[in-house]
Amino acid sequence: MKFNVTDQHITTDLPYEQMTISGDEDEGFRPFQLMVSSLAGCSALVYKRILGKQKVEYDEMTIEADVERSEDAVNKIEKVHLHFKVVGSDLNEDKLQKSLETASKNCSMVQSVVPTIEVKETVEAIEKES
Repeated sequence: MKFNVTDQHITTDLPYEQMTISGDEDEGFRPFQLMVSSLAGCSALVYKRILGKQKVEYDEMTIEADVERSEDAVNKIEKVHLHFKVVGSDLNEDKLQKSLETASKNCSMVQSVVPTIEVKETVEAIEKES
């Protein structure tokens, strides 16, 4: 990847579009947003693959990310809690949780930051409304 640095922001050209990084979220993605997005995205992709292999069917999945940052001048990310909400019929929450634990162990982004950043992943099974 090649990054172009200007006074205003940093850009990189990706196969599908240009990505802009900035300290001002009105100008582009903030670096911490990209970090959290990488953790959530990687976990979700690995999790989906595992659920597919286990033939676990669901209708919808969302992830809520809560981030704790240090209060010092660096303001580094210390903790990320990814809460998966899986909507479907007859979901087994224990199976979903065990599959998520396997996904976390196999997610390259999560494993790249642990133990520097504490990453907690939880899942909630939500019964689909008829």
